[in-house]
Amino acid sequence: MKNQFPRWTALLAVSGVAAALLAACADNPPPAGVDGSLTDEWSGLAEPAEFVPASKVCHPDAFSAAASLTGYQPVDCEQPHLVETVYVGRFGERAAELAAPPEPDSPPQRWAFSQCEQHAQNYLGADFRQARLWLGVATPSEPGWAGGARWFRCDLMEVESVYGAPVERQGSLSGSLSGSSGLKLGCYRVEVDDGEVRNMAPVGCDKAHDAEFVGVWRAPDGGYPDPADDDAEARVYEGCRERVAGYVDVPADGDLVYRTGTIADWMSRQDWQAGDRAFRCYLWLPERELTRSLRGAGTEALPVQTEQ
Repeated sequence: MKNQFPRWTALLAVSGVAAALLAACADNPPPAGVDGSLTDEWSGLAEPAEFVPASKVCHPDAFSAAASLTGYQPVDCEQPHLVETVYVGRFGERAAELAAPPEPDSPPQRWAFSQCEQHAQNYLGADFRQARLWLGVATPSEPGWAGGARWFRCDLMEVESVYGAPVERQGSLSGSLSGSSGLKLGCYRVEVDDGEVRNMAPVGCDKAHDAEFVGVWRAPDGGYPDPADDDAEARVYEGCRERVAGYVDVPADGDLVYRTGTIADWMSRQDWQAGDRAFRCYLWLPERELTRSLRGAGTEALPVQTEQ
């Protein structure tokens, strides 16, 4: 049967025992080395530890820019997953003073992305843009930030195509770009509809193709280069042609536009605001059928087709 006595009766009983003990202590001095105080040797309560996510772990759920503690369920990277965390950093003092996580296109957000770029490159063995990979920066949720969290997380995803849907994978991406890899961008057959590139089907460079990945052109900071803006579009393609020149080893002069067409992968406005400033670039020869890579092939492989 449960005790039916009121709780305060039990408290009085305990208080009486404590009083008897204290009286006994008063009548009997403490032994040598003991000061008789019951409280001055107690350590204070430990401060609550700030939650910081782990790096080199994977996540079964899709990427989220605001990472909450309640949704944090990392798995071993040998298990099926969509996201891999390659690095966890910390914002600097000025960003740490903000009342909320950094806004898109803010200096702290762009700084965090640049840190993630470098750490991802070290982790992969090459720039993530050389492959079917996407990089995002996750920050604490607003409640987490209000609670003192000031970390940022660098997350990689494999995607079906550049800026395409995420791919569920098993196995870590660590070192995956340091040698040959099916993730790397290479040669393509381009499908065009009404003057627009609709699809780029990857093929081996020894197979018939008309386009090849040549590298990355990094745009200067500033406003988003809207592809509907002719001037912005022209700057991007000029930058990509320079990458073609370096890749094929032809002069980057006024004749370059008559040697090759170019394709640029355009990031979304959201990716631009997150800190991504680099375009993937491809040479494109729609009137030719290539069966080898043009890396270092020179002017004979990429002659001037037309002159004004």
